[in-house]
Amino acid sequence: MRAAVFAGLLWACVVSPVCAGQYSSRSISAVKTTNPPVVDGKLDDEAWKKSPVAREFVDPYTGKPAADQTEAYILYDDRAIYVAFYCHDSEPGAIVAREIRPGSEFPGEDTVTFQIDPYFSRNWGNISAFIVNAIGTQNERIAGGRAAKREWRGVWQAAVQRVPDGWMAEMRIPWEVLNYPNANGLVNMSINFKRDHARTRIDYFWSDVTPMRRPELMAVWQGVQPPKVANRRTLQLLTYFTPEWHEDNGEEVRAGLDLRYTPTPQMTGVLSLFPDFRNIEAAVEGIEFSRSERFVEETRPFFMEGIRYFDLTEPYGLGRLFYSRRIKEFDSGLKVFGNINSALSMGILSTFRGDRERVGVAHLRYSMGERGGWSAYGLLRSGEDNPNHDAYGVSGNVRSGNYRVGGKWIYAREGDTGGYATDLTLNYEVPRWFSGLRWMRIDPDFKASLGLIYFTDRQGFSWYTRYDDEFRSGAIRELEADLFWRHYTHVNGDPFERGIRASLDITLRSDYEIGLEHEVVTFEEEHDRVYGVRVTGNASNRFNQWSIGYEFGKRADKDIRFLGFGITRRLFGKLDIGFNGSILRFDENREQFILTVGWEFDQLRALSARIVREDNDVNWYVAYRSAGGVGQDLYVIIGDPNAERFTQRLALKWVWAR
Repeated sequence: MRAAVFAGLLWACVVSPVCAGQYSSRSISAVKTTNPPVVDGKLDDEAWKKSPVAREFVDPYTGKPAADQTEAYILYDDRAIYVAFYCHDSEPGAIVAREIRPGSEFPGEDTVTFQIDPYFSRNWGNISAFIVNAIGTQNERIAGGRAAKREWRGVWQAAVQRVPDGWMAEMRIPWEVLNYPNANGLVNMSINFKRDHARTRIDYFWSDVTPMRRPELMAVWQGVQPPKVANRRTLQLLTYFTPEWHEDNGEEVRAGLDLRYTPTPQMTGVLSLFPDFRNIEAAVEGIEFSRSERFVEETRPFFMEGIRYFDLTEPYGLGRLFYSRRIKEFDSGLKVFGNINSALSMGILSTFRGDRERVGVAHLRYSMGERGGWSAYGLLRSGEDNPNHDAYGVSGNVRSGNYRVGGKWIYAREGDTGGYATDLTLNYEVPRWFSGLRWMRIDPDFKASLGLIYFTDRQGFSWYTRYDDEFRSGAIRELEADLFWRHYTHVNGDPFERGIRASLDITLRSDYEIGLEHEVVTFEEEHDRVYGVRVTGNASNRFNQWSIGYEFGKRADKDIRFLGFGITRRLFGKLDIGFNGSILRFDENREQFILTVGWEFDQLRALSARIVREDNDVNWYVAYRSAGGVGQDLYVIIGDPNAERFTQRLALKWVWAR
């Protein structure tokens, strides 16, 4: 195995395989229909006989056509885009489809995906994806990010049909779901068709984007005439009403309103008045060892809407200049975001909490597609609860061949104290291989309290490299090897952090995942030497999965042991049970256990419960939902999903959108 990894690394370094294959950058003509097909999962409509057909799907890791082929069809009119797939399968009895809830992920399932970038920007940030599994369950990833309510995520239709040699799928995607250029003539758009084949565990593409998933290698949909604004609904509203009883506050009735306005197909505005954050289940922060604050995913709808336009993230360096969880609550919030043209995008966000806190964020980005881009951004905060804060900066990168050069300059201040953060990066990027060298300096007085900045007062170098590959024969199906080296000092030259972390992740054809990790670090003259191992069984089936991980060694010159485990099961076809545990033995011994139980009555109705025991605190809640469709959503909640301990609380939440 080590010989195979070394050979792959050597091949990547010496040969640098970056040339697009014969199946990359394909093209297909846009055909406008006057007789759109009925979305019923059958391809017997007369319209499909006049549709162009995308044939010969390929494996991006080998560049070779699939053994079980797929045909894709595409048409459009002034109201919608129509897409169909015919997925041939030599073993139709092995087709896998489990998820029934809209918006679910589909690991290990047979799915088809239609990808589209209406701006032809060659930028993944402008690509929307529409996915359906082999029993017709839908999910979508709309460019820029959308909130969870179906009307705001986008109402589109899909249907599937099993046939003796596989399965078929049809989609109807209204134009109003998408952001697109308000063009006067014909335009080209980037599209692609993708099929995830569960039995072979291979993702096939019509236009080969290589293992790097390069957007410039997507197909060209030629000669499209998108509709005018008049065909779109420009104003949407979402309102909630929550009567509740709380053991401390007694009876309370709350209500709020969100408005979403799209004056053009490119721009969106969202106004939120008295949003409901209490009943949004937040992610549970882990208890594993960390010298810095941990990142926790955002789940609140206001911040999820258009989230990409406010993404000021640097995962391997500075951190996050804007971390929306810093805004705990607000009375009113306004955001405007979208694409000014195919290259220029913007996002402006502002929240108000009376005189206690006022926050503003602005981000302007210019994209050159695969060749790079630049950003300018600024943040402000003022109010009685916190000292005044402001930050602003610029960043950019440019790619030439296999190399990408980037840089960043930021100033951040709290009150009268402020400082600078700068970095320079040089990346080498080819299929299966990524390597990046970074130099960074962050002043001791760099104050960015609206962000998640892991450490200040440091300067030095880091180097990150990754090799990943998929194999079509043998016991190993996927392999990823990572190496992260850093050497930082304080700005005055005193030692800060130096060390190396190496990891190896292997997925076996038997559906086991094995992870190995070793880290040797000196941090502020304290020494770490840690080993880790993880094993996951049934990795592609979240309904019948188990995992266990163990970390041992020394942290800060002290013995450490960390055990993490999890198991999920689906019983009776509708009952989902998950149990996760973490046990930390270090300076301060800690334990965390999470039990989740859910019963899915159908696609929209479910009963769920979660119990979290963290050290000596126990919290639990039970919730019934009838949600995920169009129109009204209803929730009944006992307890507080985000409290540290169980709270006697009963809440009824009604959500309505149009």
